[in-house]
Amino acid sequence: MSASTTLTSDRSDPARSPDPHRRVRSCLGPEEAFPDELGGLSLADLQVLHSRICRQLDREYRTTPHGPHPCTTDRLHDVLGELDARDNA
Repeated sequence: MSASTTLTSDRSDPARSPDPHRRVRSCLGPEEAFPDELGGLSLADLQVLHSRICRQLDREYRTTPHGPHPCTTDRLHDVLGELDARDNA
């Protein structure tokens, strides 16, 4: 997912979404796209991304015997770092 990709669904403007019929999931799996640059996201989009990663992490802890996927934990670390940087700015 590029930084310009919309994380929230905007049904009023189908041109903003890559696939207006695609259902946005509440979690972000390791195989799904992730922004290259978190600094370009709005605070709301960053918070949505954080929520989706946390839900994925919860799912992986519940369903995977070896724990969460390293990609999921790395993504959470990156998002938390960006949120902390904004809080401390």
